[in-house]
Amino acid sequence: MAQYTHDFWGSEQGFPGAAVFAIAQSGDGYMWFGTERGLVRFDGFEFTLVDVPQKGHAPLGAVRGLVCDRHGDMWIRLDGSRLMRYHAGTFENVLERYSMSEVVFTSMTLGRDGEVLLWGPRNSTVRFRNGGFERLSPRERTDGIVVSELEAADGTVWLGTRDQGLYHFGPDGLLSSNPDSSTNSVNALASAEDGGILLGTDNGMMLWKNGQLERVPLMVGHGSAPVQVRALTKDREQNLWVATDHGLLRRDRAGQVTSVSFPAGDAAEVSAVYEDHDGDIWFAGPSGVERLRDGMFTSFRFADLHIQGHGGPIFVDAEGRTWFAPASGGLYTMQNGKVARVSVDGLDHDVVYSMSGGGGEVWLGRQQGGLTELVRRGDAWEAKSWLERDGLPQNSVYTVHRAKDGSVWAGTVSAGLALLRNGKVTTYSVANGLDSNAVFSATEGADGTMWFTSPNGLVCFRDGVFRTYVAGTEPLSPNVRTAFEDREHTLWVGTSRGIGWFSNGRVNVPTTLPLPLNEAVIGIAQDERGFLWIATTEHILRVNRERLLSGSLSDAEVASFGSTDGLSEVEGVRRDRSVVSDAHGHVWLSLANSIAVADVESAVGYIGPTGVRIESIASSGPPLPMGGLLTLPSGTHSLTIRYSGTNMAVPQRTRFRYRLDGSDQGWSSDTSLREVVYTNLTAGSYVLRIMASNGLGEWTGEETTLHVRIQPAFWQTWYFRLFAVMVVFAAAAGLHRLRTTQLTERLNIRFRDRLAERTRIAQDLHDTLLQGVLSASMQLNLAHDRIPDEVAAKPMLSRVLHLMRQVSDEGRRAVCGLRAPETTVRLEEAFSTLAFDLHADESLVYRVFVQGETLPVVSVARDEIFRIGREAVVNAFRHAMAHNVTVELEYARRSFRMVIRDDGSGIEPVVLKHGRDGHWGLAGMRERASSIGSELRICSRVGEGTAVYLTVPGSVAYADRGRRRWKTSWQRLQSLFHDRESTEETL
Repeated sequence: MAQYTHDFWGSEQGFPGAAVFAIAQSGDGYMWFGTERGLVRFDGFEFTLVDVPQKGHAPLGAVRGLVCDRHGDMWIRLDGSRLMRYHAGTFENVLERYSMSEVVFTSMTLGRDGEVLLWGPRNSTVRFRNGGFERLSPRERTDGIVVSELEAADGTVWLGTRDQGLYHFGPDGLLSSNPDSSTNSVNALASAEDGGILLGTDNGMMLWKNGQLERVPLMVGHGSAPVQVRALTKDREQNLWVATDHGLLRRDRAGQVTSVSFPAGDAAEVSAVYEDHDGDIWFAGPSGVERLRDGMFTSFRFADLHIQGHGGPIFVDAEGRTWFAPASGGLYTMQNGKVARVSVDGLDHDVVYSMSGGGGEVWLGRQQGGLTELVRRGDAWEAKSWLERDGLPQNSVYTVHRAKDGSVWAGTVSAGLALLRNGKVTTYSVANGLDSNAVFSATEGADGTMWFTSPNGLVCFRDGVFRTYVAGTEPLSPNVRTAFEDREHTLWVGTSRGIGWFSNGRVNVPTTLPLPLNEAVIGIAQDERGFLWIATTEHILRVNRERLLSGSLSDAEVASFGSTDGLSEVEGVRRDRSVVSDAHGHVWLSLANSIAVADVESAVGYIGPTGVRIESIASSGPPLPMGGLLTLPSGTHSLTIRYSGTNMAVPQRTRFRYRLDGSDQGWSSDTSLREVVYTNLTAGSYVLRIMASNGLGEWTGEETTLHVRIQPAFWQTWYFRLFAVMVVFAAAAGLHRLRTTQLTERLNIRFRDRLAERTRIAQDLHDTLLQGVLSASMQLNLAHDRIPDEVAAKPMLSRVLHLMRQVSDEGRRAVCGLRAPETTVRLEEAFSTLAFDLHADESLVYRVFVQGETLPVVSVARDEIFRIGREAVVNAFRHAMAHNVTVELEYARRSFRMVIRDDGSGIEPVVLKHGRDGHWGLAGMRERASSIGSELRICSRVGEGTAVYLTVPGSVAYADRGRRRWKTSWQRLQSLFHDRESTEETL
């Protein structure tokens, strides 16, 4: 049966040899076999004997029945009153779970609604639905043991017994028996096409219809001896598969019975048969498990068609008729599975090199008969040929192509080209621009350009001019055998050194492609999905054209087909058009001893999406439980995940790629390995994503995800890290505070010492120098008063007294500058008495304003603030000749702010920026402001007055340390200390 591909697994292939009683496929894609030794699981590569699915429970023993319900759960019927269910990767005891008592179950099947039906002597027929069992059969008991069940489309339940024939009951619950000596043992039941019931018995197959039983003949070999029917199943095409003690039989809808046997397996006895999700047929006997599946290809061997010789060209016409011509001679057509020979014009004794057609015509290039046109006339074909006598350059035509305009090109073996148009033949040879008179193939581009291949390269014919393009630049360029333009108008060429394409005026034949594509290419075609089919001397390949053009095609992306895909061989033929596609998207191949067709769209096992099953997870120990979030203990560093694909048809073609979110940056490279190992994992959450390709290498399936969480150790937890950060921060803050306190205290001590020294100097100046000057001045006043006015020395003495008063005033001001206000005096009070201390003119308006709640200011800051303000007020009084001076003191939470405004003469910009030679007032103000980390701005315009703005941070200004912290950094304190020291030394 050419449409099926056969697979066999025996003990040598890993199947644990034992009698098989049942076959089923679970929702997750595994194949399961109920055997005498227990339950066997198959993932497409390995068989696994599931002996003890539950810890602490007895081994399963013999498995008598398997059924997968519509939810994807698999039910397992064991000996005795044991019933198991496989659900979400785990096994459970159904009778314990649902508190159901039964001595034994003897039959299990699937109802019409996809739920499970069971029969046992105590409860009769029960159905599992909505999480519980419900009784269906009437209270009257059957006389025999039920071994088979069937729920028909009308709701009637049929029961086949081991020794008492057939029973049935309908929705009304009435039980009826159908006794017959020939149906005492009803092993299997199936619905017939016409509403009857088919019975598989120990004495053959019977049909129950309209109250009557009749025998259904099952032809085995050349005889009609009854066979023992073990199992029945219908496939999606309504073919009935019959498992018998004489092998596997197939009965089609027309009632034709075919025996299915293969030399690889032992077809003498079949005990179970099953159709899987892809439509593949599984059956089993004593020697192992076998499978029939639709491959990608259907092969027609010449020997089976009673045709002698090797393959030749192939062509499919608009009516779906396939033409092929063996190398031994003759021409054949195939349509609807029927092969016919075309015997006209001596074709039986001539070799056809090439075929083309269109418009109801078929054109042949022949070895001896020149160019032949075939036209359909009723049920026959009429032939007309052109030879040398009709203008052909040679009778041996190697390639022929019918153009879109109806003209026909014929390339000869060694005499050039011929163009047949409107019955007139025009010839071209090397004399007309051809590089070679040998022409291998001909094809037409979408723009009407004709392309030919020859020993010298690719030949282009456009606007009556021939041009040849050499493949490659090496001295020995590869031979170009065939050319093909795809639907995207890329011109592909097959050379003796691999696949190439025409682009930008040259033939590209890359040498870095996967190895099979560097073999001699003898045929190219394109399928409905846009993929390229390439026949080489050793392979039949299918590749992605975009990946091929971009140069990114990997070895794994090259699909190579063989016997496992339905091909009887892979050896191609060196003929023009040995690979073609038809209007239905089928790809036809001409091979050495057969022809084959690939039906991509119907190959369910190839094009269907492939999922991923995670089979086991381990981490330096026994396998871990699966399902939900996988939580691993702290200290876990490695993880091993085994997985498999759900493609059971061609699992060897499945490729995988994976990514671990939280560890990997992107997807892994494609691999056929079914295990991934991660090491050096750290605590955290991960998501493992796995994808699988289908049989054609397309990534159409959904991702399978596994969520993993590795618990952190105590020192890796967020709260431990937060606690550690807080401890470090607290320690750093404590050390900083301690250091700041020490530096502040040292600074205060040094400042108090300097202040005491300055106070002492001021007292000494006041008590000695200033008092002496004052005493001298008083004596001079007395002398001045006693000297008559007419004495010439009296004016001179007056000037001396004036100088003495100036010295006294300057001394008094110097003493005031050295002495700071008392610490108990607040800034607003100190500024309020400043005008009096400076002997300001009574006409000057001097005011002090306070904003906010008055706060105590630290002595260091208070002293500097006062001296900056005093300097600004002095400048306004003495130099600016101001009439109005205001001092604004603002106590804010975040800062202390002082603003001094006057309406005096102002300060020139140059003086404001650089100061006046010999005067240090402005520079001193800026230095004092910087020493306490404050901001000083002086704004002035000539003739418009001056404004001084001082802003001191609250952390520096205020003495209330219970609510505010001293935030001055080490550098600021150090700068303040040195600036203060240098200022005091200057004073």
